[in-house]
Amino acid sequence: MQKTLEDVDLMVMSLKAAVSMVLTGDDAVRCEISVTEALTNIVVHANPKTADAFVDLIVTEIPQAVVVEIFDPAGAEAFDPRDHVKLLPAVDPMAESGRGLGLILKCADVVRYGPVDGRNRLSLAFLKAGRNQSRPKKPIATQSGENS
Repeated sequence: MQKTLEDVDLMVMSLKAAVSMVLTGDDAVRCEISVTEALTNIVVHANPKTADAFVDLIVTEIPQAVVVEIFDPAGAEAFDPRDHVKLLPAVDPMAESGRGLGLILKCADVVRYGPVDGRNRLSLAFLKAGRNQSRPKKPIATQSGENS
């Protein structure tokens, strides 16, 4: 997708249609919220090398989850959301921003970030229905730089 807010809406709608065959109810909503927040943050804050840089998104179904990989535009500085998150209760309820990273980490079951093939990648996994009965209250975050 191009690095525009309009493309965020189009990408999220496309993603929602694709994952609705696998994720249902709250699981689908958690995925939509996380991806919307991640893509919006990239569009607003990432500074790629060129103005026409693209954000790449790959969706994969594995037996226990749906994994959404979001690749920053080429040349964008690394930004691991796990290192910059504010706890949701600490954000001023009247503030217009500041909740996005907390929502990503709250909604995704697994959050990974690190370099893959020369680009920064945010990987978000969402457990399928029936598998989230023992879903941890906080997402599982692994060390950055892992390639899985």
